[in-house]
Amino acid sequence: MAPVTGSAPASAAARPTATATTGTGTGTGGPKVVRAERAVTVSVPASANAPGYTLDVATDELALTTRRAGKTVLATASGDTGALRCGALRFTAADGTWQHATGVTDWTWKNGVLTVTADSTLDGATVEARITPGADRYQLDWDVRGGGPKQLGLAYDLSSAGHWYGHGEAETPQGGPGVNQPWPLDAGEVDHEAFGPASYNMIDPFWYTSRSTGLRVDTGDVMDVGLNRGKDGLGTFTVESPDTYKATVFVESTPLEVYRDYIGIVGKPAKSDATYEQYAKPLWNSWAQFYTKVDQEKLLDYATDLKANGLDGHTIQLDDKWESNYGNLTWDPKTFPDPKGLSKKIHDMGFDFGIWVTLWINLDSDNYQYAVDKGYLLMDAKDTTKPCEVTWWNGQAGIIDLANPDAKAWYEGNLKKLMDTYDIDGLKFDTRFFDEKCAPRKGHQATDYQKLGTELADEFDLQGAGIRVHWNRTAHEAGFVTRQVDKGTGWDSLRASATQNLAISTIGYPFVESDMIGGSGGQPAPSKEVLVRWAQSASLMPLMYASTSPVDTNDTTTGQKVDYDQETVDLYRQAIKTHEKLAPYIWDQVQSTLKTGDPIMRPLFFDFPRDEASYTVTDEWMLGPAVLAAPKLSTGATRSVHLPPGTWYDVNQGTVIRGPKTLKGYAAPLGVTPAFVNLKAKGAAKAIRALGRDDAPAASVLITPDAPSTDAGEPFEVTTEVTNWGTRTLKNAKAALDLPEGWTAKATGPTTTKSLKYGATLTTSWTVTPADDARWGSHGLTGTATYNGHSGSQKVSDTVRAQVKAAPGSVREPYLTNDTTTSGDAQYAQAGDQFAIWAGGQDLSGWKDEKGVIYRDDAAGEKATVQAQLVSQDSASPVGKAGVAFANDLTAPEKGGYAVLVMTQGYGLEFMTDSDGDGKLDTWAGGGSTYHPAYLKLTRDGATYTAYASKDGDTWSQVGTAQVLSAAGTGDAGMVASAANVNYPGEDIEAVFSGFSVSS
Repeated sequence: MAPVTGSAPASAAARPTATATTGTGTGTGGPKVVRAERAVTVSVPASANAPGYTLDVATDELALTTRRAGKTVLATASGDTGALRCGALRFTAADGTWQHATGVTDWTWKNGVLTVTADSTLDGATVEARITPGADRYQLDWDVRGGGPKQLGLAYDLSSAGHWYGHGEAETPQGGPGVNQPWPLDAGEVDHEAFGPASYNMIDPFWYTSRSTGLRVDTGDVMDVGLNRGKDGLGTFTVESPDTYKATVFVESTPLEVYRDYIGIVGKPAKSDATYEQYAKPLWNSWAQFYTKVDQEKLLDYATDLKANGLDGHTIQLDDKWESNYGNLTWDPKTFPDPKGLSKKIHDMGFDFGIWVTLWINLDSDNYQYAVDKGYLLMDAKDTTKPCEVTWWNGQAGIIDLANPDAKAWYEGNLKKLMDTYDIDGLKFDTRFFDEKCAPRKGHQATDYQKLGTELADEFDLQGAGIRVHWNRTAHEAGFVTRQVDKGTGWDSLRASATQNLAISTIGYPFVESDMIGGSGGQPAPSKEVLVRWAQSASLMPLMYASTSPVDTNDTTTGQKVDYDQETVDLYRQAIKTHEKLAPYIWDQVQSTLKTGDPIMRPLFFDFPRDEASYTVTDEWMLGPAVLAAPKLSTGATRSVHLPPGTWYDVNQGTVIRGPKTLKGYAAPLGVTPAFVNLKAKGAAKAIRALGRDDAPAASVLITPDAPSTDAGEPFEVTTEVTNWGTRTLKNAKAALDLPEGWTAKATGPTTTKSLKYGATLTTSWTVTPADDARWGSHGLTGTATYNGHSGSQKVSDTVRAQVKAAPGSVREPYLTNDTTTSGDAQYAQAGDQFAIWAGGQDLSGWKDEKGVIYRDDAAGEKATVQAQLVSQDSASPVGKAGVAFANDLTAPEKGGYAVLVMTQGYGLEFMTDSDGDGKLDTWAGGGSTYHPAYLKLTRDGATYTAYASKDGDTWSQVGTAQVLSAAGTGDAGMVASAANVNYPGEDIEAVFSGFSVSS
């Protein structure tokens, strides 16, 4: 098709709209481009697998705003956003100053690509951006023409997309990634200047948001990344290269779908590097136990103590400081006089044996000069005639060049000879495979070394210690376990270990473990509480990576021995056993991940994207679809637990809980690890079998549906399910229903069974009939189950709230009704002291007074109180209102004395009065949160009106007081409701009241 073009100077007047579709035909199913006065808009329609979106390209100053269903879900920063005043598409000039794109001068839509040209703040430099829209993403490639740019970057307004996640291990001013990992990222500050493929940090250039958008930067160069850096509210993603900036922006319906889009590009694991046993049992590594002060005797004592105390594990892994010098790959004869005997003794205890290795050869080691002479080392980036020298925590070193086949073969041969000679089962590879100070071998790029390192490591058993490779497809597909960067030994590091696993696993590395349990950052030994809580936390992660012995350890800061008590050993052992029992479930998740690429350990909102509270939960996670882990990650013996929507089994209490719900003050003493199982999720039975405590009830009873509703006297159906989660058969199980007075229930299936085997369920259907005079509102309906178990007769229960609905009818004298809504179709009902109003109405406020009213005429004297319980309200609008009112005449508020006290659907209380007698509510007090039932009370003392509210009808809080000078004589008092539907046309409110009274 012919290109559609236009120009857009900043001063351009409105011009005729130009529209085009992709392809060469005139079909309407693909993207369209529309030119408006100040923007070029790309529209991508919704499809079966994508929600559709629009992209507005602002022309006054080049900026990009992505919308889904009309709402902004991602927007670049403007030149005036944040402290940097940086613009959306920004770059550094030759002198290092920041410049950015300004007004659009031309645009072209051709062959599915929107090409936009813009001026910039730098004379002689223009910006060309090419946008290629797809069904669920668009590609953004852009360049700077002229001006000699040094770096190119994108800047986003973080708030435009809600919360931000991804990135991987984040460098932060607060000590990240070692002791800090903000979650979400915008909740803290990320200042990551050396964000690149050779970084030791586990990172990928991928970020996603709570509004289900995502950003991937396609580069092999180092980036400078900031998220809320200096609390500026910006996300800045700068590539330290003048080459074309390539980015993909994803637009989906859920964050999980964004993640899956990303995985579709970079790949998912083709296998798991770890075996079942490595998932089931801990790896014990010597590092945090001894650091570099390790020898043969100490390592054997360490392994012996673990074995003697029943602290199971699959491997004893000897970390740093076994070599004669770094890079020699020979034993230090002073500290390890008999490595062959050491290996045998560890094997005899039932452990595998592993060692730590690196490709970095210290300059003073025997192998260094040999490697130099053979040309086996990477060369210096600035002077490729000499070897590259890098500084690390153990001195100065060169790095073996894995792109050199001879160097790789030499290093591999040394490793295999070492392993064969000393019966070494596996290796822990440490340090990086490349450094930016070095030059890649001819024909290679820096990013190739992640792939080369991956291929090398994949030839060996990594023993569950995994390897820290990232940024490329090979790393994603290799399926390595990912261990975190070294953590400190305090509570902050424990918390960071949880959020960091969420960050790593949701950038495409699903087989995660925390850093060594208890930390390994050279700080004082962890306290008993930190060590135990860390072990409990790790027990609910895919793998356990251990070092600090709960028997005793060494404080590296003092050189003193630290002894832990027997409870520490017992609770640590319990965490290991919990994880081992959970292994069959975890292994199922590993197999699922190999099919889907989905992370095993993931944020709650991956499974519950519409649960807003889940997006800021920092100390809970889903382990597969069934297990919600909520370990205690701070001091104290209680915590709050957020449960998303669903039916949850509390593995510690043996009870069933319906979400969404926040459990405040949940008891979590040191021996308790809070965890919950989604009963409707795949794998629930395996998870409960693994996590259920021996002292919890063996069976549960569950009533469905969660919230049945009916009219008074009308029957409805419920089902009870009694399930045996224990390990033994239960005898004489019986299901029953406890009902409100006057209600009846008839079972339409069996209610008893003589024996209920493990995993079996007794299912009973019931027809429940409420009393004819049942009150409107919710009524407790309790299912019970009794059974005989190994500890005798037991009883468990589950309660749902059955709703008896009000139905439109009429009210009885002395009550009257009035309707001031535009539609005029308000309805009313009364049953004894209960009342209901169904009404529309644009608003109940100063600008509109539209409502349905039930009132008493001339019932309120000059000293009067009107009071009612607002049982419930339901409106589409968050400002839908229901409450009580005074007026000289409620059918004509303009006659004065008008005041209302209402509860809004979502924004708490509002006390409004008419101060000047014109019938318009022009004063306001209130706020807070919405709650039900809400007890509302208005008092009048002459012209003084005072509003009160209560949650229980006993303890009252004053909402406000006001002078209503137009109040005169005896007036009306009543109940009011308005849908406040100006933004929700046609929607009504339902408000239910009880206990209305007016006294004078």
